[in-house]
Amino acid sequence: MENISTLENSSSILSVTLHENNFTKDGTYYATVSRNTATFKNILSEIAEDNKGMDPYMLQFAAILIQKKILKMLEQGKAVNVLDLGTMYIAMKCNAKGKSDVSESGNFYIKFTPTSLANEAIASLSVDKVVYADGSPEITEIADLSDAKSKGTLTKGKPCRITGGRLKLGGENWGIYFAPVDSEGKMNPDETSWTKVNDSSLFRNKPSELNFFVPDSLTEGSYRIVLCTTYLGKDKSRKSMLETASDVISVKAE
Repeated sequence: MENISTLENSSSILSVTLHENNFTKDGTYYATVSRNTATFKNILSEIAEDNKGMDPYMLQFAAILIQKKILKMLEQGKAVNVLDLGTMYIAMKCNAKGKSDVSESGNFYIKFTPTSLANEAIASLSVDKVVYADGSPEITEIADLSDAKSKGTLTKGKPCRITGGRLKLGGENWGIYFAPVDSEGKMNPDETSWTKVNDSSLFRNKPSELNFFVPDSLTEGSYRIVLCTTYLGKDKSRKSMLETASDVISVKAE
């Protein structure tokens, strides 16, 4: 059974990204909402924090029993009401050309219909940040891989992870930079003051994730991480540079 004695809260930042609707060509946008996933451990930890007298291991045991029973009912082909938040039910992918062309097993998947109780919970939400998608990289989280408890702080010489969208770097010109900021969080526009991450320090370069080592040469202080790329696809390069900057982060010595 996983240890939940250390509190691990989930993120509560709600970001909306607006994308131009290329089907209508009328200048309208459609929106996607950031997915700040609260994990099973997040939920149990926050319940334990709010109810100090409750045995966290008994809470976890009870939750696992409920989880196993829900899975068992799904295995029996039942639709299941989950804590009055919504109903999980079974649907089937079917491209049958005739009555006899339907598989007796497989191609099943889960769908979910929320209840009014769940819908009411999001009625008062407000947006923290609106992003207009222009193809530029989108940063949603920066984490210090050497210190899981560190929030908003990276360690010199240690690996870090950036997650988000359209992050893959490449093309004819690209780079990761640490740009110093002032007390108001404004980035120094003088690019000669920026510190470039050595290309060889980048050891994971994926559309949704970048992993690299924080430069040892940085002084302790506040920065924004700037991503620059002309990547368009394999062996393809954009004509113009795409650039994005992170929220303010701190850099510390080991």
